[in-house]
Amino acid sequence: MANVKPYMTEIFLSILAFLWLWFVLTNANPNLGNVYLWAAGIGLFLLLINILVFDKGVRVTFQKKKGGHLEAFFAGAVGWVILLVSSFVILKVVEPAKATFGSIISSTNAANPAFSNSVIVNWITVSFAIGYTETQLFARLLEFFADKFNIPINRRTKYVLAFVILVILLCVLFIVYHLTAKGIEALASLTVVAIMMAISLFMVAHFEGETRQAVWMHIIANGVAGFLLIKGGSLIFSILPLIGGLL
Repeated sequence: MANVKPYMTEIFLSILAFLWLWFVLTNANPNLGNVYLWAAGIGLFLLLINILVFDKGVRVTFQKKKGGHLEAFFAGAVGWVILLVSSFVILKVVEPAKATFGSIISSTNAANPAFSNSVIVNWITVSFAIGYTETQLFARLLEFFADKFNIPINRRTKYVLAFVILVILLCVLFIVYHLTAKGIEALASLTVVAIMMAISLFMVAHFEGETRQAVWMHIIANGVAGFLLIKGGSLIFSILPLIGGLL
């Protein structure tokens, strides 16, 4: 049997996310909770089956080396800034009316509708549970298909055509997931979440198969969007679209 110890952090976090989403399913909104519960379950299943059944080392995992948590957070923050800038540029072409930073941030949260009267439950779920679950699931799928087609996942191959095509296909799958499971149809929202997934997967390759930087990027993106949604009448929320409109 493969050594489970290197993956204990991811296993623990995946079980924690699964239990939290089970709580959401049974105590808040069954429909929305179910959407994310199966995603968390599939991600955990793919991890465990690789280790326990196929007896193989996992190339992609949450944490590969000790420490470095602050650096991972800052890498996630940089990824979020890249998300804002790249989304702004692409939306200028795709949907110019939505090409403001306020709209981009709102689009991130539009894919995660509120499901409870509890602000703190909403924010924790949208920021941490969903951010972690979605990133880990698609990183797991990245590894699965990369294994099938013998595509390395590292800094040297992140610009290789086969890897880029795989990332594009997974982004399309992420869009389909939002269209079907979540019922999100707004072009701006679908564009932003596709860009976010592309950046996440390239970050996984850049950090040699480590996902925590990408997870932090997703958490920051969802967390900021959720916070600003809660503070919808605040000054900062009113200023952000104006800043985007000036660029």
